[in-house]
Amino acid sequence: MARVIKILFYTIAAIFIIWAFLAIMLASIGLETKRFNPIIIEQVKKYNNDLNLDIKKVKVYLHIGIANLKNPKLRISSKNPTLILDKNKIEFKILETEIDIFSYFKNNFVIEDFSFITKDNKINDLISIAALERPSLIIYNVFIKKGYANFYGFIKFDKEGSIKNYKLDGKIKNAELKYNKKYYLKNINFNFTNQKEGTIIDDVEFNYKKIKFLSEKISITNTEKTNVKGDIKNEKVSINLNEYKSLFQKDLNFIKDQEIEFETKNNFSFKINKRKISELKYSSEINLEKITLNPKSNLFKNYFKDYNDFISLKNNSLKLNYENKNVNIEGRSEYSFDTSYDKIKYKINQEQSWYNFFTIINFDNNSINIKPITYSKDKNKKSSLELNGSYNKLQYKFNEIIYNEGKNFFKVKDLILNKNLKILDINKVSIDYLNDNDKHNKIDIEKDLTHYNVTGKSFDSYKLINDIFLSDSEKSLLDNFDLKKKTQFIIFINKVFLDDKNFSKNLNGDLLIKNNKVNSLKLTSDFENNGKFKIEVKTLKNKKKTISFYSDNAEPFVKHFSFIKGFKEGRIDYFSVKEKDHSNSTLNIYDFKIKKMPALTKLLSLASLQGIADVMTGEGIRFNEFDMKFSNEKKLMTIDEIYAIGPAISVMMEGYVQKDKLVSLKGTLVPATTLNKVIGSIPFLGKILVGNKVGEGVFGVSFKIKGPPKKTKTTVNPIKTLTPRFITRTLEKIKKTN
Repeated sequence: MARVIKILFYTIAAIFIIWAFLAIMLASIGLETKRFNPIIIEQVKKYNNDLNLDIKKVKVYLHIGIANLKNPKLRISSKNPTLILDKNKIEFKILETEIDIFSYFKNNFVIEDFSFITKDNKINDLISIAALERPSLIIYNVFIKKGYANFYGFIKFDKEGSIKNYKLDGKIKNAELKYNKKYYLKNINFNFTNQKEGTIIDDVEFNYKKIKFLSEKISITNTEKTNVKGDIKNEKVSINLNEYKSLFQKDLNFIKDQEIEFETKNNFSFKINKRKISELKYSSEINLEKITLNPKSNLFKNYFKDYNDFISLKNNSLKLNYENKNVNIEGRSEYSFDTSYDKIKYKINQEQSWYNFFTIINFDNNSINIKPITYSKDKNKKSSLELNGSYNKLQYKFNEIIYNEGKNFFKVKDLILNKNLKILDINKVSIDYLNDNDKHNKIDIEKDLTHYNVTGKSFDSYKLINDIFLSDSEKSLLDNFDLKKKTQFIIFINKVFLDDKNFSKNLNGDLLIKNNKVNSLKLTSDFENNGKFKIEVKTLKNKKKTISFYSDNAEPFVKHFSFIKGFKEGRIDYFSVKEKDHSNSTLNIYDFKIKKMPALTKLLSLASLQGIADVMTGEGIRFNEFDMKFSNEKKLMTIDEIYAIGPAISVMMEGYVQKDKLVSLKGTLVPATTLNKVIGSIPFLGKILVGNKVGEGVFGVSFKIKGPPKKTKTTVNPIKTLTPRFITRTLEKIKKTN
């Protein structure tokens, strides 16, 4: 019995050893068989009947571990199989699956999962096969021109053969994506992990033209909505802007072809639902070394002496954030109009259709010239401008504008401009500065309920007077406004400078503007010698406009005319009627003296009246009265008559002046001694005109002045008889004086 037991024990031990050896051999070396080929192919067919699997060799391995001692598995492995769909194929290095060993012997087993490692396969083939599960993926094959991918992972199936879970880890190599001619990405490489919950993409790099972009990580999470989050940056690179202008919808003619060097860092996130993007967020940091802009802007030319149709920007740093359809931008830069650079900082944030901004601009190394207010600043003087406001497509709103330059100060509150930069409304303006005429200007303009109050300590009106008297253009300060409704200004200024020496006090009155034109104006002011000046503008019912001006001191107003030098004393009276672009005017000046009048001095010299010419260049020549009747239409001034009479000389002339083109004048000039003889002998006019002696009847000269303004030619002819018109006008003046 003991022997039987011993034999039985050795037999069982031998069998156990044999089985153990076979198990070890089966687990490590495996058993090659074709039994599982049709089973694996059938599993693939369950997924899609159009798929074929080319399997050459299959090995079976025994898989026994601590976790499955009670339920050992058979691991089925195939090397170099190929999954085929029409002309598309996926080549595998290894394709493996496991089945329950007991179900295998019962012949009722099913394949529940695959694990695999692929070779490098064409991305287009992978997409075509993946589209069997998600048909929408096939659209990507339109844009992907080439590229390869390899991956490893597993797929789990349910009993019906449908995929219930999977995970893929892999790499994309040398892919190209072309959306259109504008958007063509090359050398696309990245690693990825894809599973049912989503996809993670890392170590991304791709080229767009000459720019190499990188990304550390992009995650795509599949929930009710697809969530996408990631980063992207580009290394510092130098490019030519001409190659990238096609990316922008707007015409960028103000940016010329040039090389720029820049780098960017970006983070983004968004959600996709039914192919629509929502909850888009992104942030960007952009560093741009240098760029030159070429805006041909009269706005810059009007205010900056050195502007020559270009702005150079360097050390540009920009931070941009976008969230909930709102944009926030913060940046700084250095700018220049020549070779000297100043700094600029700015913040912009979007709220619905409005953009709020805050900007600080330094002008330390750039010069400024604001002609309308006769203010300029040279280089190397510290100054700054702060702008705080908002804008949209239709309006610009400035909550506050502050400019500082030493003791010079400008401040504007609640300024509203239309899209053409015309002023619609303004709440308050405060200015305190020394202008280019070395005159102190200190004025406040403040809006009341029904009008504006204009008050101040002092104001230099030289430029304003010069524009009123000499300008032949319809353009004025009001061209910067868009005031459709009636707007009234109540004015009181303590001191008004009229020129370098003359000033008046207590300027007061009111101004009414309607449809952006002066509807009415009434101003009065006092001189120190108790004299006054006053201006009055009225708009009549027939839309004609009358302008009247009177001053007991004519000097500060007449001296604006460049052809008159050394004007002294006198009173001035001016009246004009204007309709559209045409005006008829009369100008009267009384009891004045002229020390220098180059045109008249030359005329006297040519007429051999050197004695009177010498008086004009010495002590000056006195006139009792000067009358001028003329009309203006655009750039043409037609002079109906100029008549001046004085103790030494009388002049009558007429003609026309085309601004900057032609001067054409003709007239009569008579010394007062001869004229007195004529007037005193009116009853015997014939005798006087003929004369008792040779040459005695020559009373003066007739003259013509013609040519371009700076190159006029003067011709002179002696006259023996005076025209009846000259005599009549002289008699009228004498009668009026008496």
